[in-house]
Amino acid sequence: MNSFSTVNPATAEVLKTYHHLSWELVSGKVEEAHHDFEFWRRQTYNERSQILLRLAEDLRLHKNELAQMMNQEMGKLLSEGRQEVEKSAMTCEFYANEAAKMLQNQKVPESPYQQAEVSFQPLGVVFSIMPWNFPLWQTIRFAAPALMAGNIVLLKHADLTAGTAELISKIFDNLTTPHKLLRNIQVDHETAEKVIAHPLVRGVTFTGSSRGGREVATAAAKNLKKIVLELGGSDAYLIFPDADLEKAAQTCAQVRLVNCGQSCVAGKRFIVHEKVAKDFVRYFVEEMKKIELAPLASAKFQKQIIQQVEMLKQWGGKVLLGGSAPQGVGAYYPATVVLFEENHPELHKEEIFGPVASVIVAKSEQAAISLANSSPYGLGGGIFTSDITQGKQLLEKELDAGFVVLNDHVKSDPRIPFGGVKDSGYGRELSHFGIMEFVNVKTVAVGGPG
Repeated sequence: MNSFSTVNPATAEVLKTYHHLSWELVSGKVEEAHHDFEFWRRQTYNERSQILLRLAEDLRLHKNELAQMMNQEMGKLLSEGRQEVEKSAMTCEFYANEAAKMLQNQKVPESPYQQAEVSFQPLGVVFSIMPWNFPLWQTIRFAAPALMAGNIVLLKHADLTAGTAELISKIFDNLTTPHKLLRNIQVDHETAEKVIAHPLVRGVTFTGSSRGGREVATAAAKNLKKIVLELGGSDAYLIFPDADLEKAAQTCAQVRLVNCGQSCVAGKRFIVHEKVAKDFVRYFVEEMKKIELAPLASAKFQKQIIQQVEMLKQWGGKVLLGGSAPQGVGAYYPATVVLFEENHPELHKEEIFGPVASVIVAKSEQAAISLANSSPYGLGGGIFTSDITQGKQLLEKELDAGFVVLNDHVKSDPRIPFGGVKDSGYGRELSHFGIMEFVNVKTVAVGGPG
């Protein structure tokens, strides 16, 4: 079995050594999960709801412990960790209260049968491959709707946050006995592919890089498994001449530096009309200076950011803030602003997973939209303008992304569907669209008397 260690990115201290599970052990856990599915699928929505409400309580009881673990393993600020726990608990409560209405049978008014309706039944065991950047939220935002629909979850978490995954698993273990709703299986890539191929695994959800998404999608396609992919992003925010520039700058700084910039749906490209570029940049730099930053999640990510900033400079970018890593221990990198007075096409293809903002000057509003859409990614984005009617129409009709916002930034929330297009993946999480991803949309018809 392969061994690996978790490391505190602020101190470089080795926290704990783990071992990837063997296929023999994991295949047994898949069979156990399927056995528990046969029990769980027969529970009423009310019975499932009570368990989800208990999960919300238990997450809040472990709020400080979870926040501390995330802080140690991937550097997340304690305040951000506590917010993540609260958001996850709220999501459990949302689905506990709403899932039964979302999944109630729908009658078909006219058909060739005496009666026909659509029923929504669980698929079975669903394999989730989750990332390190929001280690609790990413797990819960999939698991809460999947469990309320009657599925059982296998969790493969990133090695970087193996301790957080263990803690999540312990919290779930205390919810139900002897049946388990979630099993933590820390496996390597080769074993993960075998899990996808297992005949008792009926669905796969993956959050991570576009490269990783292609690999998982290929394995799922070979084995005809339903899959949802939430992948990378290079979200663009467009600042038009009539925008409230101070508000736009404040919002853009917040969306760039959330989780130290390590978020698929963080704003990464800020495309500003040339008429207001000078003023916006001045406000934006000042706002970027104000926000407290944690370390990056590991030293290798710090090294990658250093290389990417050098690349931005080679492409013609001018560093207005930050731009170099501090000396000493810790995977830190400062808030950085790089200005492009002339566009460079390659920067729209790059996802910078850290506190680095690229500001690109555009000659017109239409040019700004074209630049935004030139990226292979399409997760989120937004426009800042005082013309609400035109802004909304441009968002809806012309900006190529799965989640677009006017005069604000993208915020994942259980009441709103979340997901992307192009290289940012497919399928949706959250809201009633998310719960529908892992159900069998089953037609039930009745003919005349037999």
